[in-house]
Amino acid sequence: MKHKERFAWASLVFVLFTALVFQPLKAKALSEVSEKYLQLFHEVFGLMQNGYVETVDEEKAFLGAIKGLLASLGDPHSTFLEEEEYRQMREETRGSFGGVGMEVAYTDGAIVVVSPIEDTPAMKAGILPQDRIVEIDGKNTANLGYTEGIKLMRGKPGTSVTIKVERKNVKEALQFTLVRENIKIRYVRSTFFDKEKVGYVRLNQFMGENTYEEFKKHVKSLVDKKAEGLIIDLRMNPGGLLPLAVALSDLFLPEGLDIVSVRGRGGELADVSKSSGRTDKFTSIPLVVLINEGSASASEIFAGAMQDHSRGKIVGTTSFGKGSVQIVYPLSYGMAVKLTVQKYYTPSGKSLHGKGIQPDVVVKGIEPNEDDRFYLRKMGEKKLLDQLTAKYPEYSEQNFVLFEKALKDQGIKLTTEVARAVYKNKTQPEKDRGTTDMELDPQLKKAVDLLSPSVKS
Repeated sequence: MKHKERFAWASLVFVLFTALVFQPLKAKALSEVSEKYLQLFHEVFGLMQNGYVETVDEEKAFLGAIKGLLASLGDPHSTFLEEEEYRQMREETRGSFGGVGMEVAYTDGAIVVVSPIEDTPAMKAGILPQDRIVEIDGKNTANLGYTEGIKLMRGKPGTSVTIKVERKNVKEALQFTLVRENIKIRYVRSTFFDKEKVGYVRLNQFMGENTYEEFKKHVKSLVDKKAEGLIIDLRMNPGGLLPLAVALSDLFLPEGLDIVSVRGRGGELADVSKSSGRTDKFTSIPLVVLINEGSASASEIFAGAMQDHSRGKIVGTTSFGKGSVQIVYPLSYGMAVKLTVQKYYTPSGKSLHGKGIQPDVVVKGIEPNEDDRFYLRKMGEKKLLDQLTAKYPEYSEQNFVLFEKALKDQGIKLTTEVARAVYKNKTQPEKDRGTTDMELDPQLKKAVDLLSPSVKS
């Protein structure tokens, strides 16, 4: 749980953000069915307006009708954006916005977390991918709907919001009170494992005006340091812009290979993106791509291209599985509609929608099992963590052994990896551990092992 990702209320995991280019499509001539139901709509609205017991809020009625029209598609990614929502979306693409720090989608009638953003209230509180948000400030999200739920979670930095989530394999709902922040996104960061001669680049999202140049600069720096392998970390990366996904994939592929294809209505091929012949690329350095259940859309395009062309090993857990393409169409009065127009396919022709990328090497992250959760609750009730970290305040292997023994003496039987994570996170701030910590990250450790010269030899 140490990765910076973006908050995006509208499931902006994969948007062809061409809103400044595209204009609303011209309506075709109305069919007989359309004319019939538009007449019925007019009649019903007239009855409401003239006969309903209370005065009708016309704006609310029409907005509800428009949203209901889009909801009839059964597609959580096709949504209507009111003026403020559209403005916020444009702000988000520039890399700075207000919120609690999580990417969400609307699935099966519920607001579902795609991924939290590193160093934001949501991540610090322990929000996880696939958490279902069932209440916001005491209001049931099933009654609120998607847009209203998002509005409740947004707000002025410094104010708080309480959310309740349902989590897989956890019987009781979990409640979190989050203080909103103004979130600024740092899209790319890197580090070099000098001993192993392995470079590491973390991409938080396929967004940002300068992300391509920044990403390329980080990779070149690692290559210049004589990295003999490169890890591209896309865990908790919910996606972003298709052109950027294609451009970054192109950096690692020889000329003329398919990167992604998109198909529209009826499966009609709309476009195929291929790798270019430019020479300033990194086509020979060994790669490992890290993914997990929070990797979606553009992340899956990148990982799928590397996997299908055997360009690198995919390590981690199955990705989110979002394979649809949205365009944002500006409308009158400062509003817009985000509409699914295509689905994308990997070079081998696979649609990942609802399925995700299957890793070549499956490695799970550290996650408490049912017994761990039971003992963690007991620790909380007894306030044992505070007591023991006061006694052993500095992280070391010797102190961890003493910490774990003290837990067992109190009847707390955590698995060693969970006990270590709890103790280290409490006693050693992340800034002191650096950007990576293989001791708490088995997926990263596996990736480094796969690329390390000593292992390869």
